Amino acid sequence: MRGVNKAFCREPDSAEPPRCPRCSVVGVQVTSDTLAAHAGSADSLAEPTYFCGTDTCEVAYFDLLERSIPTSLARGLFWPKDPEAPLCACHGLSPDDVDAAIESGDLTKVRAVVTSATAPDARCGTLAADGRPCAARVQRLFVRRRQELGG
Repeated sequence: MRGVNKAFCREPDSAEPPRCPRCSVVGVQVTSDTLAAHAGSADSLAEPTYFCGTDTCEVAYFDLLERSIPTSLARGLFWPKDPEAPLCACHGLSPDDVDAAIESGDLTKVRAVVTSATAPDARCGTLAADGRPCAARVQRLFVRRRQELGG
């Protein structure tokens, strides 16, 4: 019996960073707890598992074998991956909240979310779809929106 030609077997290249099979952006590794909290079909992927952070990509999670879970089957994604979702799943902060804070000049709520998201007891590991605190995501949106709104 002949062996299988290696040209037809794709093995993950450990020297390359894990890339989304759909958009080719480098993924963010997530824990099995994070995956279980956000993907009903989590058992269809092998560990390690990655989150695709590209806003418009249809892939939410993927593994090194290029299997994926689409955003349509994932739960609790954050804005803008899910345009209807909050920016911060842990605190419910929305893009509209950020705009309102910029327009009013009252940054209390935005600052509180950023501070809380970086606290040692933050639950971002399972509440956020990428397993990371929302602080950087909130800060990026704040800076971008402040420039757009002329603040």
